[in-house]
Amino acid sequence: MSTGMRYTLRWGMLLVLGLTLGCPMEDEEPITPPMDPPEVGLDPLSFPVGERGPFQAGWRGWDVTYVPEGQSSPRTVFLNLWYPTEALVGLDVEYLEGRFPDEEALGDAPITVPLAGGTFPVMVYSHGFQGWGGTSADLCRWFASHGWVVVAPDHTGNTIADHQDPLETAHYLAKPQDLRAMLDALETLPSEDPLAGLADTSQALLTGHSFGASLATWAGIGASFDPDAVDAACAGGGGLPTGTCTEEQRSAFVSGELTDERFVAAIPLAGTIRRSFFGPEGHRTARGPVLSMTGTNDGNPQNYLDQWESIDGLDFTWLSLEGACHQTFALGFCNTLDVAEGFRIVNTYALAFGRAHVLGDSSAEVLGILDGSVSISDAVTFSRKTE
Repeated sequence: MSTGMRYTLRWGMLLVLGLTLGCPMEDEEPITPPMDPPEVGLDPLSFPVGERGPFQAGWRGWDVTYVPEGQSSPRTVFLNLWYPTEALVGLDVEYLEGRFPDEEALGDAPITVPLAGGTFPVMVYSHGFQGWGGTSADLCRWFASHGWVVVAPDHTGNTIADHQDPLETAHYLAKPQDLRAMLDALETLPSEDPLAGLADTSQALLTGHSFGASLATWAGIGASFDPDAVDAACAGGGGLPTGTCTEEQRSAFVSGELTDERFVAAIPLAGTIRRSFFGPEGHRTARGPVLSMTGTNDGNPQNYLDQWESIDGLDFTWLSLEGACHQTFALGFCNTLDVAEGFRIVNTYALAFGRAHVLGDSSAEVLGILDGSVSISDAVTFSRKTE
């Protein structure tokens, strides 16, 4: 595909999405030149969290097939993988079978050598309703530039290309399990794969946007489904669009098997646990700390205030971004907060959180960002509850 054709497709598709979301397109920021290539063995915690890291972001993807809990038939999802590379050129990257080009990711570029520690830290991302794995590509590239490996499924049946209306009950079970399948895929790479044995899946960071935040991210970090809420949904009382579920599916919801203990911390983006099946107590079984980031111009801000007031028994941080829209945390569309500034704020807090809770970063900069004593932007309202 020619460069002209790729730009035409890109801006045509994104313009449609921008109009749908009620936000105008803004001028795109130019690609930032990479820093000097890092030395092998350099400490990955030495890179400033508020700046793009020294690597470029490579990308590749493949199909992953597994059998989810509550189902008897296999499910196939597409895995998107971003990783650090020192290359400056690569193949064209087009998400969701060519629908959404990414001019900054480098397809099939060679992966770099892991920095100190010998393995790559891992983040897993879950896209929102009718999204795709690359909807928060800026965040994924940011982590890759700092030496992380990031994986994200295209949640089959709920992408913009194949959305089922209404969603089947099975999808609500499968969505969080798609994230587990991403870690399993990294662990079972063939020996000849350049990433084989180099991704540290034992303690991974989990994040998701919108539907991916309110359902998959909370479930993945260990929030419990409320049996009464599940029964009401299965009986047609709300929640599940189909209003039905089998006994096997109901059991899978409340079994606790939708979580994965390899996820040690979570970042829900523009989504609230109070709009799902977890009930008033479900958050209390979540493992590790949670960082929730929301925007004041995203739907009804009262939903996020209700979440904040009802959360207890959990290390929970809430960042409210003044003027941020729903897509500030994904595609970037927003007419009340500069796109590049929104990405900078979200990426900085997310990386600081990941470095602290996955890599054990206890530097003054990172701890100050996460306790609110170091301000990243005047647009941020910082709130935190500890266990």
